[in-house]
Amino acid sequence: MDSFEHFRNLAAIPSPSWKEDGISSYLIRVLGEYGYSFRDDEYGNLLFWRYPTGEKIMITCHMDTVERALDVHLLEDDDYFFTDGHTALGADDKAAIATLLAVAEKKPDALFLFTRAEELGLQGSSKLKKEFFEPFKIRAAYTLDAAGKVGTCIISAPGKNRIEITITGRTAHAAFSPEKGINAIKAAARAIDHSPSGRIDDETTCNIGSFNAPGATNIVPDKASYTYEVRSLSNEKRRAISEEIISSARAAAKEFGAECEAKLFNLYDPYIISEADPALIRCSDSCEAIGLEWTAKPTSGGSDTNNLRRLGIDAITLSIDYENAHSVNERIAKSEMKALQRLIEALLGI
Repeated sequence: MDSFEHFRNLAAIPSPSWKEDGISSYLIRVLGEYGYSFRDDEYGNLLFWRYPTGEKIMITCHMDTVERALDVHLLEDDDYFFTDGHTALGADDKAAIATLLAVAEKKPDALFLFTRAEELGLQGSSKLKKEFFEPFKIRAAYTLDAAGKVGTCIISAPGKNRIEITITGRTAHAAFSPEKGINAIKAAARAIDHSPSGRIDDETTCNIGSFNAPGATNIVPDKASYTYEVRSLSNEKRRAISEEIISSARAAAKEFGAECEAKLFNLYDPYIISEADPALIRCSDSCEAIGLEWTAKPTSGGSDTNNLRRLGIDAITLSIDYENAHSVNERIAKSEMKALQRLIEALLGI
């Protein structure tokens, strides 16, 4: 079965984050027919292989899509797959899975890793442990999950923190006794106003993404919560900006007589890949061998590569050229899926 037919099948299977069982079943069935063995971990990540010994190249995709890619009405013409404009396509990352399955039918001696809940902040791959990959020796790993023309390698990506702040004040009737209350919204607003936001420098960004303080206008609000993300190529900068956000929240809460609870989560670490990296050299050589233009660029987003490199695996993210990912205008060029298949086959020495 070619990659296009696999993609048609996959697009019809709903697979929002942590609800990828339909995709898992499809992979187990198809790759089982091709003679692959597999294991899963307690979180549902899947690893497939044909031969248990020897040094191997690993190819990685994620099984989930954003919620907007549910109930996809798939359309296509001679050049593209797309939707009717009511949903996202889910080419991120089903186009990669479909292409990898077409390669797998040729039965290469490789590892195939499929992760869960990537769209929720790399949650599936964050649960991976070194023991999951034993006894295999992984020479290099390639994560198929980035925008840009096939042949593009991602050479750096930031780490990411998530910060959850809750301000607790004191409720009171807003008309009869407002002076008895402590307004949590005002304290939170003061904290946010004194916190960094936006582009901090050329390798660091920060954003407040949600604010929640439900209540009625006749009640002094006693709860306000908000969340930040901080991204940076520098762990030190990421730590410093996160601490500044938390310090601002605590200072504002103290000023208003409120209480502050702050939770800091390190979602994933950054990476920078050198020009001498063996996986990068293998990719550039493979592109040259099949006449594909090769480029290297940084990204501001994370991928499963961040977590694989944390485990000591020499991993690199490769572009698959999905366009307008996560939107109702998402599409994927059939020519790029063919180019991706040629590149994977070159990486695996087929």
